[in-house]
Amino acid sequence: MSHLKVSHCMLQNQKQWDVPFLKAIFDQQTVTNIINTPLYPSLREDRLIWSKENIGDYSVRSAYRYCMQELLDTSVFKTPGNWDMIWKLKVPPKLKNFMWRLTRNVLPTRMRLWDKKVNCRGTCVLCNSAEEHNFHLFFGCPSSCNIQNMSVLSQPVSTITNLEDNCSNCIFQILHRLSNGDATLFACILWSIWKQRNNKVWNDVLDTQCFVIERAKCLLVDWEAVKIASARKNSAHNYNTQ
Repeated sequence: MSHLKVSHCMLQNQKQWDVPFLKAIFDQQTVTNIINTPLYPSLREDRLIWSKENIGDYSVRSAYRYCMQELLDTSVFKTPGNWDMIWKLKVPPKLKNFMWRLTRNVLPTRMRLWDKKVNCRGTCVLCNSAEEHNFHLFFGCPSSCNIQNMSVLSQPVSTITNLEDNCSNCIFQILHRLSNGDATLFACILWSIWKQRNNKVWNDVLDTQCFVIERAKCLLVDWEAVKIASARKNSAHNYNTQ
């Protein structure tokens, strides 16, 4: 028994168990267990495969994904929030990028620049009376508050900002409450406020609050017009090529 091999329990040159031989040397339960062990008819030659791709072939994409998801601790780079609400906004790509930068707190406000050791004033460009960080610039500055109050979104915006002083949390909560159309207008207003701030910094021109609202509305109108014109052009092109 000590020299018994698996091959001894199989019929010669066949992938079948030698049942009479098994019954002669094992008890019934052991024989049953052995017989229930499947014998595959053929074996393929071993080959190297990359388990992170369905087809087994190595790719840089799957290796990067594996490193980011399983090998590296990327929690430090993650910011909580329903990011789909930003990426699904019906606005120009530059506004989506702006909203992402705003909610990630990477816009170069004066206090953000201070954090990066840039020697500049820390007070708000628009009111010159408080530190210029995200929440103050878009929701706390008297000029921005007036702009928000002049829009049709004043009620949901004020409700959230009266209870929350974190800019990113405010934006996600406001977007959650708004319809798709109002969410696009909200994003455009925030962008127009940032535009107003930059015009003051770089051109020493202070846009009026009414102009900030109109610029946001015009951006939406122009964006819709471009989409309609592009759709008509594609339709005409497809018709001509048929």
